[in-house]
Amino acid sequence: MAIVFILILGFVLRLVNLNQSLWLDETVQAITSRGTFLGIFSELQGDFHPPLYHLLMWGWTHLFGSGEIAMRLPSVFFGTAAIFMVYKIAQRIFPQKNWLWLVAALFMATAPFHIYYSQEARMYAQTTFFAALSTYFFLGLIGKEKGNRAGYLFSTLLLFYSDYYGLLVFLAQILAALVIFKKDFFKFLFKLWSTFLLIVVLFLPCLPLLWVQLQTGSQATFALPQWGRLVNLSFLKALPLTFIKFSLGRITIFNKSLYAAVFGFLLITYGLLFVKGFWSKKKLVFNNDQKVILFWLLVPIVLAWLIAFFIPNYQPFRLLLILPAFYLLLILGIAKIENIKIRIVSILFVLLVNLISLSVYFDNPFFHREDWKGAVAFIEKQGENNSLALLPSQTSFWPWEYYAKDKVQLITVAQGFNIVQAEDLKNLEVIKDKDRVYFIYYLADVFDPQNLIPNWLEEENFDKIREVSFNQIRIQEWQKK
Repeated sequence: MAIVFILILGFVLRLVNLNQSLWLDETVQAITSRGTFLGIFSELQGDFHPPLYHLLMWGWTHLFGSGEIAMRLPSVFFGTAAIFMVYKIAQRIFPQKNWLWLVAALFMATAPFHIYYSQEARMYAQTTFFAALSTYFFLGLIGKEKGNRAGYLFSTLLLFYSDYYGLLVFLAQILAALVIFKKDFFKFLFKLWSTFLLIVVLFLPCLPLLWVQLQTGSQATFALPQWGRLVNLSFLKALPLTFIKFSLGRITIFNKSLYAAVFGFLLITYGLLFVKGFWSKKKLVFNNDQKVILFWLLVPIVLAWLIAFFIPNYQPFRLLLILPAFYLLLILGIAKIENIKIRIVSILFVLLVNLISLSVYFDNPFFHREDWKGAVAFIEKQGENNSLALLPSQTSFWPWEYYAKDKVQLITVAQGFNIVQAEDLKNLEVIKDKDRVYFIYYLADVFDPQNLIPNWLEEENFDKIREVSFNQIRIQEWQKK
């Protein structure tokens, strides 16, 4: 029954601060989900994800509403279910060591990166669960026992329809099978050809949507020079930052020297555990299950890293679906430690890293999501009858739409994925008669890189009298002279 208590712990940890403000993407999800069914597909054209999560949330929202907690509960459930799948995979990898099953589940239950995205009204927790479920069934298919083909088919298909990055997990499985079976690889494919073919065929209806989304993303990158830098990590930062986010979650250390020292220490410590898991009799040895887990971790990272040269979209959170492999490989190394005291210290160290990172995330609002709730409330409380709010781009109006109570008018400047142009400033003519303007300086570096809006306000005899911040939401208050 210990696993039940671990699942309860994981569930409770994912409920802490669940009512924090929704950020931009979550408000898009909330407003779209409470709209019409066909509206989902219209909004999907600008969202680089398949439709499954959107369809699920449309039904969920119409049953339970679109409040902050209601929107995030499905991710909490999927996140908790992923803990159980890590437990089940550990059972298969370590059939005679039930204490390792519980440690694996405990690592996942307290994983700061996973907890953060198990609290987000987006598809990442759902994707991680289906990735773990697909891997669990795949391990059965490569084993000597008869695997569950139907379970593998449906879990993999649901993975594909949750996130396109699920395709990378599927490729990792195929490559792992190639290494495992070698000369018998085609025999393995022949045995399961109908299952693999059916997965591909059933995913084909999603390809037209993917094509439209790629075109939209390409247009955005072309029209907004800074957009690619916003959604894509640089070549050199991508891999190190992925490791540190997997280890510490979304928190950061502002002292760069200390941050580098922590990164180096964790890299050496976790790296030694990873190598220990495959080290036997002075050489690296991999059994079949271990190969699948290793490929599950490495192949999606490498492929996503390479794809980013052509489609700038690399971010560690998009690779959350391989986080279970990260912890399973740590467990594999711990299992190989013969000294019981060192083994216990290693377990406690990983748990300590998780819990310290979690406590920082829970206690420090800076590491929470963009505080649109506080920003909008501030403007509506301070705003006078002759004031308005201003956003650089129409694409960012969603949080205002979600939280505003129509006490202050909102004006947006640039339309669509375009930077602010001189002709767009005509939209600001209504401001001339206002006494006060609250300029929400959100993504202004992307949409107004020339600072046309602040310059225009100065030309129209407005003075910036103060600037306040609501966790990444800067508000400049401008007053008529």
